Amino acid sequence: MRRYWLGLLLLAACTSPQFSPNGVISGTVRIAPQGQTHPASVEPAPFVEGEFIVRFRPRVGLQSAEPLSAGGAVLELVRPLGLERTFLYRARLAPGETLAALQTLQARGDIEYAHPNYILSTQATPNDPLYPSQSWHYGAINLPAAWDIETGASNPVTVAVIDGGVVRGHPDLAGRLLPGYDFYSNADSGDGDGRDPDPEDTAPGSTFHGNHVTGIVGAATNNNRGVAGVSWGARILPVRAISGSSGTLADLIDALRWAAGLEVSGVPSNPNPAQIINLSLGGPVACANVPALQQAIDEAKARGAIIVVAAGNANTDASTFSPAGCSGVITVGATNEQGNRASYSNHGPRIDLMAPGGENQGVYSTTGNEQYGAMAGTSMAAPHVAGVLALMKSRKPSLSAAEGLAILRETARPLSPAQCGRPSASECGAGLIDARAALERLSTPPAYSLVLSASPNALFLRPNTSAQVTIALERSGFSGPVSLSISGHPSGTTPSFNPPSPVAGNQTILTLPAGSTPGSYTLAVRGRASVSGQSVEGETRIVLVVQPTPSPDVQGTRIYFDAVLREQPTLSLQPDTNPLLITQSGLQAPFVRTGLATTGLVGYRISAWKDVNNNNRQDEGDLFGWYRVNGAIATVMPDRSGLEITLEPVLSTTLTREKWLQQMGYPSP
Repeated sequence: MRRYWLGLLLLAACTSPQFSPNGVISGTVRIAPQGQTHPASVEPAPFVEGEFIVRFRPRVGLQSAEPLSAGGAVLELVRPLGLERTFLYRARLAPGETLAALQTLQARGDIEYAHPNYILSTQATPNDPLYPSQSWHYGAINLPAAWDIETGASNPVTVAVIDGGVVRGHPDLAGRLLPGYDFYSNADSGDGDGRDPDPEDTAPGSTFHGNHVTGIVGAATNNNRGVAGVSWGARILPVRAISGSSGTLADLIDALRWAAGLEVSGVPSNPNPAQIINLSLGGPVACANVPALQQAIDEAKARGAIIVVAAGNANTDASTFSPAGCSGVITVGATNEQGNRASYSNHGPRIDLMAPGGENQGVYSTTGNEQYGAMAGTSMAAPHVAGVLALMKSRKPSLSAAEGLAILRETARPLSPAQCGRPSASECGAGLIDARAALERLSTPPAYSLVLSASPNALFLRPNTSAQVTIALERSGFSGPVSLSISGHPSGTTPSFNPPSPVAGNQTILTLPAGSTPGSYTLAVRGRASVSGQSVEGETRIVLVVQPTPSPDVQGTRIYFDAVLREQPTLSLQPDTNPLLITQSGLQAPFVRTGLATTGLVGYRISAWKDVNNNNRQDEGDLFGWYRVNGAIATVMPDRSGLEITLEPVLSTTLTREKWLQQMGYPSP
C-alpha cells in the first residue's frame, strides 16, 4: 500500500543570487465558479493513495457497493467497515487521481459521504525504583495524594489504549492486560498477517509509543519494579491500530467500535468492552471533513465509553485536528515541567483540560521489553487524564462522561494567559487536572448536584445557518425544574431552547444560529435550580466555529513569485517578500509582474492568496491558488504571458504557500 506524505526538507540558508531583473510574467487571476473546485488544487493531510471511505445513503441496494466507478477509475471493495452502509474502496491511483475520483464520488446521489482514508500519527507513594523519574508529572496533578483516596483497585476499570500495540513481555505490564486485537491491516505491520487477535507491537524500529502510553495509564504499581501507572487497578485492553508512528482512519474506526463493544465485520466480538478509551493519535484534518470518524465516536460514546484524545503537537488550533476537534471526546493539551503549556501543544476553544506531556524533561514510562524511557507530547498528556478517570470510575462505577468531565473541569487549576502562552487562558481549557481534588469531590459529593452535557459539543457552520444541539440534564438529589441560560454566542443571534427554560425533563433541544460574523466562539450553557434554599448550578461548553463564506471578488489578492534557485539535489528558494497586490475588483483581474530575474535560477512558483478573514494566515475561509500545469505546481521562467491562476476556498487539506514554505524549512511568511 503506497502512502502519500507531505514531505519535510530542512534547508540551509541561501544568499540572494546575482542576476539582472528584467523579466516579465503576466496572466489572469480568477475565482473558481461557485460549487466547482479543481481536485488537484488541494494537497491533503497524509492519506493512502487510491483509498476511499464511502457511506451509501439509506435504501441503496447492496449491489451499489461493489465495485464503484469514479472518474474513469474502477474502485474495488476492500471490506465493509463496522459503520452501517460504510465501506473501504481501493484503486491504483496517484494523489491527483485520487482527489479527482473523490470529487466524482462526492457528486453521486447514492453516496452520503466519501473522503480519503487519511493517515493518523502518533501524539500512597509507590516503591517502584524509577518512580522518582515520574515525580514531576505525577506531582503536577497531585496524584500521590490522590492514591491515598483511590488506587483504582476498588472496582477495576477497563481502559482501551488504541495505539501501536503493546509488548506483553514487559514485566511492568504483567497481569495488567486483557486480550486485545490487532486492527492494523497493512502488510508492513511487522507480523505479516494483517488483522489478528495479537496486538503485539512488531513494527520494525518501533519506539514503543503504545507501550509508553499503556504504562502511563496503568503500569503495575507498588511492585518494587520499574515505574508506576496512574491507575494501579486498571485493566488495559490493548488495541493496535497503528504501526511505527502511523495508521489509517479506516483501521482506527473499526478499532474504536470494537473497543467499545460494538460489532465489526469479520472480527470476533470484544468480551471486555472498555469503559474508557485513550486515543493518543491524530492528524491535521478537521473533524467536519471525516464524518466516518465522528460517527464512530458517537456510537462508541452511546455505548457508555468515555473517550480521551490527544490535542495534537502542531502548536495550532486543536479544532483543525482529528479526533481532537471532534464532538463527544475529552481533548487534552500538554503542559511542561514548569506548569506552562508545552510549546508544541495545540490550543484553542476545543481544549477541555491540560495534563503533563513534558518538553525539556519528558514523561517516563514503559517502552520495549524490560525497558523504560521518556517521551514528550500530547500523546503523554491524554493517558494521564484517562488514568485519573479510571481512578474516579473505580471510586464511582456509575460515573458518566459528562459527570467525569464536569468534575475534572471544576477541580482543575486554571492556567493564566501567560502560562497558556495565548491571549486567553480559555485556550488551555479549564486548566491542569488535579487528581486529588477530583477524587475528593467524588468522596464528599454535595447533597444536590446538576451536570449538563451538549451533543454535539463542537460545530462548524457557515454564516446565517443554524444547528441543533441536545442539552442533557443529570440531576442528583432533586427533581425540580432547571433554568437555562446561554452566553458567548455570536452577536445578533438569539439561541432558543425547546422545551423552553425552565426545563422539567432530562433534555432540551438548543437551536443555535451561526449569525453573520465568522469566528470561533466558546458558548457556555448554564443551568440553575433552587433546592431547599440552596442554589444548584451546572455548566457545559459548546465550541462553535463560523467559517467565512469566500467573497467573490479578487480585489485584495496577493500574488507571490517565489524564486526556485535549485531543485536538485535539494530544493533551494528565495521566497517573495513583496507580493503583487490586485486592486481591481470583480471575479477576475489581470496581473503583470516586472523586474524578474531571467538568469541564475530555475524559475518561479506562483501562488495567489486572498485573506478573506483578515487574520494574516492562510487558512480555512480564505481563497488560494497555485499556477499549475496538468494539475501539478509549475515552475515558470520569464518571459511568459497568458498564465491563469484560479482561486478556490482553502480547505484543511489545501497545500497553501504558507504550509509549503514551512515544509521546505523556511520560516512562516
